[in-house]
This record gives sequence, C-alpha cells and structure tokens, in this order.
Amino acid sequence: MVISSALFDKPAFGNVIVNGLILAEDGKKMSKRLKNYPDPIAMLDQYGADAIRLYMLNSPAMRGEDLKFTERGLIEITRAVLLPLWNVLSFFTTYAVIDQWEPTTENLNTPASHPLDRWVLSCLQKLVKEVSTGLDAYDLNQSVSPFVAFIDLLTNWYIRRSRRRFWKSEYADDKQQAYATLYRVLIELSKVIAPFIPFIADAIYQ
Repeated sequence: MVISSALFDKPAFGNVIVNGLILAEDGKKMSKRLKNYPDPIAMLDQYGADAIRLYMLNSPAMRGEDLKFTERGLIEITRAVLLPLWNVLSFFTTYAVIDQWEPTTENLNTPASHPLDRWVLSCLQKLVKEVSTGLDAYDLNQSVSPFVAFIDLLTNWYIRRSRRRFWKSEYADDKQQAYATLYRVLIELSKVIAPFIPFIADAIYQ
C-alpha cells in the first residue's frame, strides 16, 4: 500500500475479500500439535472438494466471522444441497431415457405455458441476476445464499409438483414442456454454480 501510494498515487488493489478465521470444532486455533481438526485428505475422499468448498462459502467465514469447522457441517451441506441437486439430475435422466426424450431446437424454444414451468424459469432468471450481482460486487455470501435457496425451490416445489407430468403414459405436449423446462434449468444452473462447486457443475453440464 505504501509503495503503491508513493509511486503511483493510487490504491494497490481494487477489491479485497476478507474471510473470518477457520477454527477447530472446539473454537480453538487448528493445531498440528493438538490434532484438533479432521484429516483434510480423509474429508476430501469422503465428501469431495465441492462439499468442502460450498460448506465454507456458505458459512459465517464469508461475512468475516469465525467458522468452527466440523464434519457435521460437511454432512449437512451434502445432505441438504448436493444430494438433492444430484437427485434432480438423476430424476431427469432416468425418465428422459425411458421416454427417449432428446433436446431439440424446437422443444427448447417453445415458450413455457404451464404455471410451474413459468414459475421455475422465473426463479432461475432471478437466481442468475442475484448471483451475478453478488459476484460482480465480490460478495461471495450474497452469491451463494440464493443458489442454496434455489435448490430447495427446485426439489421441494417444482420437482415434487411436476412428477405426475413426467409419469404420464401418453407423450403429450405438457410432458414435452416439463422435460424441456427441467433440461433448461439444469443447463443454466450448472453455469451459475460453476464458480462454487465446479466438479458437480461440470458433471451436470456434461
């Protein structure tokens, strides 16, 4: 800062991201001597890098507060966010394979008419805006919170109330719209979540 001010008469940086401290579960500083933290390699092997990344990004540490790192936190973020998200993909691919549904220019560009489809696409556009605004402002907490909330809307509202549309024996327009909408949501969502959970995002996109 001193050199930048003296030589160039301007700040040394444009933005600063400040995190809180990552502490052990007992609230003390993590210490090799005390071994008061879970084995990071074991945590990576068991829960994956995306779970650890999302757990920290969706924590008080992103607001400059301290985080007591616990394995329970990894279990909860996996159970509440990552598994439901993966289940949405599994639900979609299972029925798309059964019905031999394929995305085409025609079915993806057909405007959604069902209220549920219109609602979830509207929520998706709101999510894109909120995450983009948060990232542009270097506010990681503001960026992650809407994404986590959207997973709940997608699984507990849209999927749960649209199941019968996918289960229909006849291949009606409504069923086609349900497939096209969920496909669009998954593709766009994978792009939105890529900065936070890149491995799962890439798997969904592929």
